[in-house]
Amino acid sequence: ALEYLYNHRVVHRDIKPENILFNGYGQPFLTDFGIASYNESEISDSNSGTLGYMSPEVMQSQSHSYTADYYAIGVIAF
Repeated sequence: ALEYLYNHRVVHRDIKPENILFNGYGQPFLTDFGIASYNESEISDSNSGTLGYMSPEVMQSQSHSYTADYYAIGVIAF
């Protein structure tokens, strides 16, 4: 799902367990694109998302990009 989003330059910005659903075959689906953003280069949109899954740069309201989504996946996997 993330690869598809990034190929289309979309940053989800709120990846958390509640936004990952599974179908009957165990395939994951990403939901809740309410604060997703089209990523032209970097997002400097302050700290949007869910606190426990935010990357350090998002928490500090610094410029960030799709890598913040990967950080959230890492938190979930850990």
